[in-house]
Amino acid sequence: METQKTTIDYLRFRAQDEPRAVLEALRPAFGTLGPDLRFRHLARGSMGFQQASQIVIEDMPVARMDFGGESQRGWVRTELSGKGCEWVQDWDALDTVEQLPSAQIRRLDIALTTWEGQVSHEQVVEAHGMGRFKTGGRPPDLQQITSSNDRAGRTCYVGKRTSDKFFRAYEKGFEMLAKLGRVPGTVTHIAGHRIEDIYRCEVELKAESTPIGWDVIERRDQYFAGAYPFCADVLPGIEPDILQRRKERAPQTELAVALENCRIQFGATLYTALRAYGGDIGAVWDKVIGDHHQQQLLEAGVLLVEHEV
Repeated sequence: METQKTTIDYLRFRAQDEPRAVLEALRPAFGTLGPDLRFRHLARGSMGFQQASQIVIEDMPVARMDFGGESQRGWVRTELSGKGCEWVQDWDALDTVEQLPSAQIRRLDIALTTWEGQVSHEQVVEAHGMGRFKTGGRPPDLQQITSSNDRAGRTCYVGKRTSDKFFRAYEKGFEMLAKLGRVPGTVTHIAGHRIEDIYRCEVELKAESTPIGWDVIERRDQYFAGAYPFCADVLPGIEPDILQRRKERAPQTELAVALENCRIQFGATLYTALRAYGGDIGAVWDKVIGDHHQQQLLEAGVLLVEHEV
């Protein structure tokens, strides 16, 4: 398999399963470190979840898992930060996670790090001015974060953080230097590369209105190149692939997840009722069917698209 030029720098996914099952599904991706993954309980969950645990290897956190709470409808949310992603040995082995019930990627960051000065802050700013971040409609805004200290590093943000797609780029060498706790000027190279020449571009994808397929991880170079014309410019020789905004996918997914949630919560009850009524599904249906629509599903547009039977 061809070596990927980009890396995964952040992954958030959710599934409707038990936390232990999610942990077991993660082990293959961590390769030889997989058997060492374990939970470390946290005091409370976040974003409406009641409980949370870190996933650690020898007390080093590599992921966080939030779960529990009636409002969460059985979802378990798992996040791998940039540090955790660095310890993944085999991204292709995430197929065990993909196979979890209702498994969905909610956020995925794809990063390209250049070490020989191929990309610079000035190049990103110039590309924005030339329209190389325009993908249809109004061009996304550019925000620059600078400092009076020219060794602090500069950052570019393109677009809105709340959108399905967001771009950031920064002088990675200076960030690495700061993490090393070194005083600027005392260290001039990292791994044989000049600090000024180390640069990172990141595309942040979120599944707010556009589902993120699991194949994006495997074909991350192509999806990075397809995110913006500029990304194709800095990753030449890669056939761009665009995360398609198919309007029917979101409503289809919304209804499928809702039905799967019904199956998990009430499937056993309905099956027992079916046997109790002698296999008369119509009699059971009359007992449980409601008389009005679920507003959230209507607002998601589930009646406007076709669904697989």
